[in-house]
Amino acid sequence: MNDSKNHSVEISVRNTRQPLRRVAMIAVAAACAAGVSQAHAELACDAPWMHQGGGFTATSSPSQRATVFTVTQFSKRDGNNCNGQIRAVMSMSMGGQPVQSESNVKFEIAGGKVHAQTEAAAGSMNSHAGAGTFGATMSSQTVGVLSYVGEITGEGQRIPGTRSEGAVSGKLANMGQTVGTMAAPKFVMTTSDKQVGKQEQLQTPAGKFACWPVTYDRSMHADNVKMMSHTADLNAQTHVVDHFCPAAGLVMRQDMTTNGKPASLMVSALH
Repeated sequence: MNDSKNHSVEISVRNTRQPLRRVAMIAVAAACAAGVSQAHAELACDAPWMHQGGGFTATSSPSQRATVFTVTQFSKRDGNNCNGQIRAVMSMSMGGQPVQSESNVKFEIAGGKVHAQTEAAAGSMNSHAGAGTFGATMSSQTVGVLSYVGEITGEGQRIPGTRSEGAVSGKLANMGQTVGTMAAPKFVMTTSDKQVGKQEQLQTPAGKFACWPVTYDRSMHADNVKMMSHTADLNAQTHVVDHFCPAAGLVMRQDMTTNGKPASLMVSALH
């Protein structure tokens, strides 16, 4: 799928000493994630959360960042053909300040295949004192969407990797006056081909499921990122294992290792 969309992100930063490198990493990661959908089922439209008002909650570890996905629009013809919209709201803490971002993704499932398109993304960061704002505009183009529905045939299968790229720019203001800028002229996120492992039983907070482990490597490169008067490269290499559980219609757990540090993302509730 080739889709180019502009995403407007506004972040209120009330402590202007907040490390800009972390702000830039979050902005770049949000732009990359905007074009990615991990919601798929054997009969995709029959997933237990796939209904008006349904959804699921994903929680990361060790950061305990929570993202709540809610189906805000839904129309279904049969188990393999439906369409709708999902809202994703992420809550986390950065530097002791609460951060919340929201995105809305329209999707269409035709013949069991999922097509997702991010329509908008917006975020805010707030604290209790001081004043300052950061606004960014992100333009991203997605080439390929993470999709396992109808693809996994058995252990040992290889699934083609994906690639997404885009740009981020913005400004830091204090009391309405611009005090600095941030720009990533280009970022690229790629994954290697994905290797399907032996099906296994996975215990999650939402229940026990039969799942396919899918292993691959993911890289993110954002060179010459300008933050205030500094220039830096934001590069990360991550080893990933997705645990795709057809009965739930989701990647119920994602295990990641970046620079030797493990992390995970788990679907903690279906609703």
